[in-house]
Amino acid sequence: MKKSVLSPCALCDADDARRWYENCEPGLGSEFVRALEECLSRIEASPEMHRVVLAPYRKVLMRRFPFQVIYEIREDSLWILAVYHAKRDSALLRKRMTGP
Repeated sequence: MKKSVLSPCALCDADDARRWYENCEPGLGSEFVRALEECLSRIEASPEMHRVVLAPYRKVLMRRFPFQVIYEIREDSLWILAVYHAKRDSALLRKRMTGP
């Protein structure tokens, strides 16, 4: 089974969200991290199950939190490009997927 590898941008996304939720309510940031880990486990278990949004990237929605995880299936890993709030401007996400 291929393992998830978070890109530097995805790590920043996840950490920003964790800190925001933790500031809203103590312990909620940890719950966000657990929900993200569960989402990554679902991706690892069935990487091709999720919808292609812009080849080669796929999208899966997190449970409980309004975030989507954008990833690419690579030969040796699952490259996590973004942990992105579902209500954020999708043009910024598309730019990240297509490059500068």
